[in-house]
Amino acid sequence: MEEVGALIKRLLKEKGLSQKQLATLSGVDRGYINQLVAGKEGSISLRIARKLAKGLGKPPEIFLQNGIQSRPETLEELLDRLRLAAPRSIPVYLDYPFHAGDGVGPTDYVYRHPKRANRSAEGYLVYGECLEPVVGNGDIIIVDRDAVILNGDLVACVVDNKLCVARLRKVADELWLETNTSKFKFEDCQMAAPVIEIRKRLK
Repeated sequence: MEEVGALIKRLLKEKGLSQKQLATLSGVDRGYINQLVAGKEGSISLRIARKLAKGLGKPPEIFLQNGIQSRPETLEELLDRLRLAAPRSIPVYLDYPFHAGDGVGPTDYVYRHPKRANRSAEGYLVYGECLEPVVGNGDIIIVDRDAVILNGDLVACVVDNKLCVARLRKVADELWLETNTSKFKFEDCQMAAPVIEIRKRLK
């Protein structure tokens, strides 16, 4: 009888895949795959077997055919799966700038899928119509403080101590921020972050 780790290792070699690639293809955590291959886990749940088999391009039965014991999902695994699938809350602030959480509480929360939410995301309520119809008065913008700003991105920035939402453009090797009514150099921003999502106000 082949151990689960030995089977995965053999199939990885046959497919020419790394553990990292299998993690991406299967959706199974790379650290867990590493534990399996290292022989630290002797059995896997049927759900994990299905996911690994899919990533390896094999039917799930390959694990059963090799005499590998499948087991029910543990309570800890179930809770982890539910936690990862649950939408993540992102705070929405009335006051700019970023890191408003320091002494300033959010006025609301919006929710994003966990794969699209991260700790550096914050929401802000927009006042004014500087970039209508893309972003309007009362809309919520979600920004990522740690993301890189690229040419063409929508950018939330502070100019003259006011929040402005503008489009970043590169013109003759200079970066400019453009709204519907004005244009200013990117270097004049006091701070900036890319807008990663817009939640439109319906009424």
